[in-house]
Amino acid sequence: MSPSNPGVAGALATTMSGGAVARGPARSWGVRGCLIALGLLVLLAVGARVIALVQLGVAEGDDFTAYWDGARAVAAGHSPYEWLRENRPLEISDYHYAPLLAVLLAPLTPLLTYEAARWLWLLFSVGCLAAALVVIWRTSGLRLDRARPAAALPFVILLPAMVSALGTGKVSPQLLLLIAAAYALLADERAVAAGGAFALVAYLKSFPGLLVGYLLLRRRWRALAATVVSGLVLLGLTLLVLGWEPHWAYLTGVVPAQRRWFGMPLDISLNGFWTRLLIPNLFTTPLLNADLLGLALIALTSAAVLAATAWAIWRAPADARSQGLCFALAVAAMLLVTPINGHYNLIIAALPLAVLAADVQRTWPRGLRGLLVVLLFLSLPVEPCDLAPLRDWCLAAPSGALADDLVWRQGWGTLLISGPLFGLVLLWALLFLRCRALGSEGSPARADS
Repeated sequence: MSPSNPGVAGALATTMSGGAVARGPARSWGVRGCLIALGLLVLLAVGARVIALVQLGVAEGDDFTAYWDGARAVAAGHSPYEWLRENRPLEISDYHYAPLLAVLLAPLTPLLTYEAARWLWLLFSVGCLAAALVVIWRTSGLRLDRARPAAALPFVILLPAMVSALGTGKVSPQLLLLIAAAYALLADERAVAAGGAFALVAYLKSFPGLLVGYLLLRRRWRALAATVVSGLVLLGLTLLVLGWEPHWAYLTGVVPAQRRWFGMPLDISLNGFWTRLLIPNLFTTPLLNADLLGLALIALTSAAVLAATAWAIWRAPADARSQGLCFALAVAAMLLVTPINGHYNLIIAALPLAVLAADVQRTWPRGLRGLLVVLLFLSLPVEPCDLAPLRDWCLAAPSGALADDLVWRQGWGTLLISGPLFGLVLLWALLFLRCRALGSEGSPARADS
């Protein structure tokens, strides 16, 4: 092309530029279309897996079976813990939760068959999960306008835990919604409503009661008072329906009976990790039979997590960013120190993950590598037999021989199923460092009026 002919050159350049501009939006829409199609395929696969698990649960029983049996016992005027009188070990099918859940479900038992109730519970759980994710997204400050991978990945990584929670009828989606609601209500300065959410979630499952310590450390006295009052009201309701004896049976019989489940492969708590490694249990062959050492390490690591968490929360300033990071830190600590924390409860980590991801967006790209490492560890399996390539082999092997053959249930091999726990520890550490940094920059939180 001759430089002496600027008219032709200009026309050609304009044509090429216009073509590039035209191809840009087309390519962008193509990428969006591919991502949407991929997302729909993932949701379809997740839905199919959840439905298959629910069908299996309807036929053979799952966690919702225990909920429903406890509710039917209450509706019939009995204690939901009648199994304690049989002097046998606690089984998964036995109702082993706080009395409130059975009392709340009891009015439905004369109206629904178990199968209908199980499918309605699935719909209810999906609704709770969706509502919780919306609340977390809006309150955490996550945005899609920049750093898009940091916004989307935390929720994608938790899909296996969501499948487990929904497919086996766990109460985890309901817990996540209540914790997210408490988080949002505190951010909106609606202390009384937040206290009600704290009380309800702590009475449904005892371990979220640790979050009440956040209110004390942040000097949120109105919310703390509302939690206490709401808790007494809920306790009064269950006492009115059941009387005192089932409550005493829960504290003295049910809670101690749950010790036999310590060390399950799907347990992603500090207690589960040290139990699998050092304490004889029903699920793994420990590296050493060292009960005292294992118990000491459980106590020391749990105390260290709680003490460091309390220190960081106490010293953090009273601004909105500090409140979000400190609440996320409290949730991460709660997941680590609860004695039994199944992989299905990992969906509760959606809140601290979202808060950390939003803070990474705020300081982009500082902290991105740490966040990605957390997501990598959280994505690792807790039971390789759940993976498609190994599932058929695990199902075909005799149960006794299988336990002997699984390297991830023998000594140091238990580290292979501890990836999500390491992810939780790193998540807690990153949130702790950010809360500590804020505490060194500003004045501690003031009490609310």
